Amino acid sequence: MRYLLDTNILSQQDIDPKARAWIMQHQGQIALASITIAEIAQGIERLLQSKRCAQLATFLQEVLDDYPVIAFGTNEALAWGHYVAKAGRPLPVRDSLIAATALANNLEVVTGNAKDFPGVEVVNPVKD
Repeated sequence: MRYLLDTNILSQQDIDPKARAWIMQHQGQIALASITIAEIAQGIERLLQSKRCAQLATFLQEVLDDYPVIAFGTNEALAWGHYVAKAGRPLPVRDSLIAATALANNLEVVTGNAKDFPGVEVVNPVKD
């Protein structure tokens, strides 16, 4: 694995041709953080039973089938403690957990929001 896909790029792949093309080109090199799975699951749970809820549940299952998921374990927790302390400013919690997962596993974060990942190698496939 070389890349850790941020939730925002994963969710944009169906509407942004640049995101979709980048993901398709790097398919075998992409992993997801368990935090990303949690974000998607939370979004599904917040919806009432609806067509959109069913679509997102199907999307989540496809994601789980298509990508390896890196769990947030001891190495990631240690990396998170170091990363947050070193940042010197408050960081979005979920993004900092994804950043720590990338750092602990020597991966680049693929995101449209590079500013949310200071000090982490990022790739922005949707940037003009």
